[in-house]
Amino acid sequence: MPAPVLDHLHALLARLDRQAQRLARRSRAFSRARLALALLGGTAALVVGRAMGAGLGWLTALGALAAFAVLVRFHDRVETARTRLRRWRGVQARHAARLTLDWDGLPPPPEAAPPEHPFAADLDLTGPRSVLHLLDATATEGGSRRLRGWLLAESPDPATATLRQARVRALVERRRLRDRLALAGVEAAGDDRVRWNDAPLRAWLHAPPPSDALRRWAWGLGVLAALNAALLALDLGGGPGLWPYALFLYVALYLGRYAGFRDVFDRSHDLQRAVAEVAPALRLLEGQAVREDSPLAAVWAPFRGADRPSVHLARLRRIASAAAYTRNDIGRIVLNLLLPYDLLLALALNRLRADLQAAVPAWLDAYYEIEALAALATHADFRPEDVVFPDLRPAAAEGPVFEARALGHPLLPAAQAVRNDAVLTEGEVVIVTGSNMSGKSTYLRAVGVATVLAWAGGAVHAGALRLRPLRVFTSMRVGDVLQEGFSTFYAEVRRLRALLDAVEAEAEAPVLVLIDEMFRGTNNRERLAGAQAMVRTLRGAHAASLVATHDLALTALADAEPGLRNVHFREKAEGDRLTFDYRLREGPCPTTNALVIMARAGLPVEAHPFEPSV
Repeated sequence: MPAPVLDHLHALLARLDRQAQRLARRSRAFSRARLALALLGGTAALVVGRAMGAGLGWLTALGALAAFAVLVRFHDRVETARTRLRRWRGVQARHAARLTLDWDGLPPPPEAAPPEHPFAADLDLTGPRSVLHLLDATATEGGSRRLRGWLLAESPDPATATLRQARVRALVERRRLRDRLALAGVEAAGDDRVRWNDAPLRAWLHAPPPSDALRRWAWGLGVLAALNAALLALDLGGGPGLWPYALFLYVALYLGRYAGFRDVFDRSHDLQRAVAEVAPALRLLEGQAVREDSPLAAVWAPFRGADRPSVHLARLRRIASAAAYTRNDIGRIVLNLLLPYDLLLALALNRLRADLQAAVPAWLDAYYEIEALAALATHADFRPEDVVFPDLRPAAAEGPVFEARALGHPLLPAAQAVRNDAVLTEGEVVIVTGSNMSGKSTYLRAVGVATVLAWAGGAVHAGALRLRPLRVFTSMRVGDVLQEGFSTFYAEVRRLRALLDAVEAEAEAPVLVLIDEMFRGTNNRERLAGAQAMVRTLRGAHAASLVATHDLALTALADAEPGLRNVHFREKAEGDRLTFDYRLREGPCPTTNALVIMARAGLPVEAHPFEPSV
């Protein structure tokens, strides 16, 4: 457990709680002051009105109302500060929840990956209490999808992963930026239990464009409005009074096209509201200094130059402010009599939308990329004693495809996790044996999760790790596929066939094969024959394989055939208890514990503990 980090977070949360209490007291004081002012102001207005006349009474009431409005304004500021403080505390509380694996303190988990995915379900990458649930500090659905895509990528791209790791490293030192970005995302969503969705903004931007005829009408009506002004000036100077006829023609033509742009205020307001949700995050990213030689420079490019968010957001504010004058019916009539005001606003809004259609996707893409990178950086930043950035080696590198020292699993509490080394070579099959609950499955998952995190660009739970590109494929947690009428055994057969297809496919990266308890759904003789055939097929293949099994007879293959290696976990008996040290050792497992577990559960068996079953 990174105690200094957790102690810092607890101290920060306590300080934020004290600030929240002070703001709550201030809010209650404003509430009492508002109530008192309303009562006293109303009473004073009545008293003054009766004693000194209605005029002074109304003045007193207006004075009290003005003072009340000032109180409301200050009270609103306090409430805004309380909301922002609560959300800021939520950001810090979720950091602490991730460090302590407090799943209830995290946002709802992203949905699980499809069961046919090569490794997601077996490695607990998605769904409740998963790796993604732990890592996903994003506040937008787009950022969450980006991070999910990195973890579920089936074929590693060394160049992309190396660059992504460099960007994650660059963000590790920028904790304040990451937290402010998380807060901006929470404020965009309006709720720290949901993520911001860009669907309304994209729907507005991609709505059907208006007719090109609007531009021609704007020119024509603009010329006619200028003619109206000239004829009116001529009439005022003693000339012929022709302006009413021109005005009538202008109004008739304008009203004939008015249905196409009369909702300009609502449309500009909808766009401003949609953009306003994400605008603080965009402005935050635009305001960050990123050196040109930083690996983050290319990611930040959309927030620089002529198409940066502040330029277009300023245009939107000006259009929305101009449209606000049309909310008053009288003002709207006067403005549109003088010139085609709403039509000109509609054209300006359409031009802005055309520009935003090109700029917003780039902004959002960069925003989501930075969010996903920041999530990986946060994981590395808050666990400095537990994690390390791996050495991502090219496919043609010599040596093992996977070599880890002190490898752990991120979903285990750091204080309880036992770390083991792992060395895998292409073409080799490592047979992992051990008793029930000794740690075989966790070891396989630790290797798989480390591989996935490494090629996603993140830090891994290990003392050191270097690896070549690996395509992960697992068969560990196969169940009945009732909807398709498949039994557990047949579902596993199909899974292993898909695994062999991946191994035999033409690809530069070998497959990291992780198999746990093959063919458990059939009898002992056929299970052993099938497992031996699979192991022989994987030996020498374009793969590095870890096969966990209870069948100690399978370990005998290593004595007769090269390319196979035995490792094991074991347990100790202490009185009537079994204890596990979860340490990986060379060779086949010399003990079993199944009968002991059955006997301790009250089943009618005679326990013969710690004797190998061949």
